[in-house]
Amino acid sequence: MLSYIKIITKLLISACLFIVSTNVFAIGKIAIIIDDMGNNLHNQAFLELPKNVAFSILPFTPFSKKIAYSAHQQKREVLLHIPMQAHSHNHLLGEGALTSEMTKQEHQQKLSDALDEIPYAIGVNNHMGSQLTEDGVIMQWTMSLLYNQGLFFVDSFTSVQSVAETSAVAAGLPDLRRHVFLDNVRTPEAMEKQFQAAIQHSNKYPYTIIIAHSHPETLLYLSQRLATIDESYQLTPLKDLISIQERVILLLKKVQYYQQNLLPSDLSTAIIQ
Repeated sequence: MLSYIKIITKLLISACLFIVSTNVFAIGKIAIIIDDMGNNLHNQAFLELPKNVAFSILPFTPFSKKIAYSAHQQKREVLLHIPMQAHSHNHLLGEGALTSEMTKQEHQQKLSDALDEIPYAIGVNNHMGSQLTEDGVIMQWTMSLLYNQGLFFVDSFTSVQSVAETSAVAAGLPDLRRHVFLDNVRTPEAMEKQFQAAIQHSNKYPYTIIIAHSHPETLLYLSQRLATIDESYQLTPLKDLISIQERVILLLKKVQYYQQNLLPSDLSTAIIQ
C-alpha cells in the first residue's frame, strides 16, 4: 500500500512540475500533428523532426506500437488516430473504425480497444469522420469515455458541420481543433502557403493546430522548414495549448481511471508526457 501511495504522489508531483513550467496562452503558438502513422516502417523517419511535433497513430497497423514506443522514448506526444465513418470513401477507414450503426456499448468498446493498441496515447483525433463527427449523440459517447480516462480530443475538423469540438467542451474536455491542413497539395510552395496561413492565425488567436500527414514530401518540407529560425511563431506541444485547470482535471481523471483498472506496478505510465 505504501509503494502504491508513493507512485501516485510521484505522478502528481511530476505533473505539477510540467504544468507550472509553461505559459499556456502565449501569442504565436503552433502545434503540429502528423496523422496516419503506423502503416509504414518508413514513418520512423519522422522521428527526426523536433520532438514538439506530435504523432497520431492509426490502431491495428503493422508498426503502430513500434512508432508509439519510439516517440515516447523521445518524450514526443502520442495520439490515437481513430478511424471514423465519413460521408464517402469509407473503404479507406482501416481496422478499428467507429461507425454510426454501433450501439453505445459497441462504440465505447471499440474505442477502448483502439486505445489499448496505442501505448502512451495522451489524446485522440479523428481519421476521416466527416459523417460521425456531425452526430451529437455519438460524439457525446466518445467524449464521455475520453473524459473518464483523462484523455483529450482534437477535432480534425473534416466537416464544417462537426460537433466534435463542442461535444468535447460540453464533456469537460479542452477546446482543441485543427485549423490548417498542411499538405492537401504536396508541393513545397503549397505547403509553405499553408504554413504562412498558420503563422498568421497564431498571431491572432490563442493557438493554431496544423495537421500534416506521413508523406515523404511532407517530411522533406517540415525537416527544412522547422530547421529554419523563425521568431514569428513558437512550435509547441499540444499539452501547452491546454489550460492549467484543464490539465489538472485530466490528470486526476487519469489517475482515478488507473487506480480502478490497473495494478500499482502499471501506474508508472499513467501520466501525460
